[in-house]
Amino acid sequence: MTDPLAALALNKLICTGVDLSYETPADPEPRPGTEAAFDALVTQYYKLFRESIRADVAFLRSIEESPSVARFDNTVYQLRTAKQHDDNRRAKAFYAKWARGRSWEAAAEAFLGESAKALSDLDRISLLVRRDAKLTKRWRDNASVEPDAIFEAVCRDMDARFGYGYRQKLLHNISHRQRRLTPGVDVRAAVEQFCAQEITAAEDLTLPVPYHQVLDRLGLLGKRKARAALLVAYSVCAATDLTGEAFLQRVEEAWQVGSS
Repeated sequence: MTDPLAALALNKLICTGVDLSYETPADPEPRPGTEAAFDALVTQYYKLFRESIRADVAFLRSIEESPSVARFDNTVYQLRTAKQHDDNRRAKAFYAKWARGRSWEAAAEAFLGESAKALSDLDRISLLVRRDAKLTKRWRDNASVEPDAIFEAVCRDMDARFGYGYRQKLLHNISHRQRRLTPGVDVRAAVEQFCAQEITAAEDLTLPVPYHQVLDRLGLLGKRKARAALLVAYSVCAATDLTGEAFLQRVEEAWQVGSS
């Protein structure tokens, strides 16, 4: 039987040239037999559906609204929220109804059944997109400003590598900041700044030029010392009000002194 998540990932890669970034959730056998194990299963799928592949789910739902996808989106949200927010009465009631009259194994089976239907529908819709040139372009354009894709590009430029867990933490921060952008902002340029800031732990500073101009000026695009160079750039940013060429020249001077 085809894995719908893997098929969805393949369709995205073919359409956009960008990987679907996710950690494969569990499909445990036997099913979870305790409330704690059931909650852990829900959390895995919440992170998958509403964090890791959130942007692609939203895009595919904009192409075709699937009742199965909408149902599971609500289910995983309500079940997770019930355990995270004690004051959410609606979520608490949903959780109680889901568990009522079921063993935890049966509750997990029903949950995984809904997730399988949702992922199968997303796979089906992604295949429709793949077969339509205009929809493929829309997905490619959408993916071009995804934090995952931009983050990967910035990491290549900075020769930065992270384990899956820390990478997801940085992406969570970047995605949260992206959602707060005001209309009309150059999304890609803003997200590039967020990536550079998160990678160098300089969240409170914004460079007056794109990060890659600094690295290009110093001949460090894709080099091991790229992160160190950006730390110098952020230091110059904090200490001066320089912009444009004057800023780049000061960074170059500071780098030459610091690396000599």
